[in-house]
Amino acid sequence: MMTRSAKAFALLLITLTIGLVAAASAQQAKGPAGMWRVQFATPLGQRAVNMTINQRGTKLTGQVTDEYGEYPITGEFANGRVTVVWHVSEEGGQLLEITMRGALDGDEIRGTAQLGDVGEGPLVARRTGDAG
Repeated sequence: MMTRSAKAFALLLITLTIGLVAAASAQQAKGPAGMWRVQFATPLGQRAVNMTINQRGTKLTGQVTDEYGEYPITGEFANGRVTVVWHVSEEGGQLLEITMRGALDGDEIRGTAQLGDVGEGPLVARRTGDAG
């Protein structure tokens, strides 16, 4: 027969276990919404930008910010994969499309960045905060 304190301890352990499982599930279910530091290699060299992603269903919006300005993004999140597109101005006024594709794993996205027809390179993004 269990003592009263043993029952209380067992109940506490069960409650803590349920809480930890719920917290782990919530972390795994966390989508790409948030603030990110994105680093990628391109044929033109290393680049780093800050990105804010907002999510509504599978659709993504937000902006990329770098030393040259702020650019709106569009994208999609499906099956654990993130796709984000933005455009930057090049010399002569033409737009260069940058496409980020990667797999979301908690607070990290790993994949590639495609710079129009210039080429592509590896990309790593790390979550720096929650979306405001």
